[in-house]
Parts: sequence; C-alpha cells; structure tokens
Amino acid sequence: FKAIVGADRQAAQEPSAADQPISAGWKNKDRVQRSYFIDRDLDKAIRKMALEEEKKLTEIVNDILRKGLEDYL
Repeated sequence: FKAIVGADRQAAQEPSAADQPISAGWKNKDRVQRSYFIDRDLDKAIRKMALEEEKKLTEIVNDILRKGLEDYL
C-alpha cells in the first residue's frame, strides 16, 4: 500500500455515513429497485413521454403501472 500511496503520505479517511448526503432513494422507504426487460418501442415511448411531461423516467413508469394495475391496488 505504501508503495502506491508513498511512504510519507497517508490514505484519505472514508467519510462517515453522517457526512454523506442523503439521496432521494433513501428518503422513501416504500420504494424498491427492480429491473425489467421491455421492448425497444416501449422504451422510446416512455422516454418521449418523460421528456414531454418533464418528469423522471421512474415517475412515468410508476404512473403507467398505477393506471394499468388500478384493479389490483
């Protein structure tokens, strides 16, 4: 390790959890992260919709899923 850093230098300390900013994902405990394979045409439509409505892709996908799954929610 000293050969990489140098004999007279010390390694930087890792920031503690209290020093790190809280990301948006950590604020909402009701969310989960999932990956799904979707058709290319659907991906293009979702991206276009997000741009036109000025929303994040996550928000658009959640809106679409809520409308399609309203009988199950």
